Amino acid sequence: MSTPIVETIAAKIKTLIDGVTAAAGYNQTLTAVRPKRIHLEGDLNADNTVIVDQEDAAIEQDSNTEIVWRQGFSLQALVIDSDDATEPIDTRLNKIAADMIKHLFAGDNWQLDGNAEGILIKGTQRFIADPQLSGVALNIDVIYRTAASDPYTKS
Repeated sequence: MSTPIVETIAAKIKTLIDGVTAAAGYNQTLTAVRPKRIHLEGDLNADNTVIVDQEDAAIEQDSNTEIVWRQGFSLQALVIDSDDATEPIDTRLNKIAADMIKHLFAGDNWQLDGNAEGILIKGTQRFIADPQLSGVALNIDVIYRTAASDPYTKS
């Protein structure tokens, strides 16, 4: 069975976030997950976990032959610091967001294996889920094209 282009893009984003590792020269090693249920990510609470959350899509342009999509994603990096942490939480959050941005745009990563015309950064947002869990969300849009009659086919 075929895979929709949007699903191929989401899977590639997960793979790219998994590529942010200390061994590759980044400040930390991140582990991306795509939740199996919406709004039930509580079992994913681990330091340096990035929840790849697909948002609603918008149509930028359409015709009888193709659709240009703007697909939003929120990459929610969880940070759980211990009481012994010496680095300010803002520093950790800034480094995580910067590492994700750097890797998404390294080389031709922004093309997502030729499936995207580009990644647009919408911004970052700090969050606190409970007293021990904080993080930063990197919000992006991915622009891509499909055939108007077939979202499984690139245009």
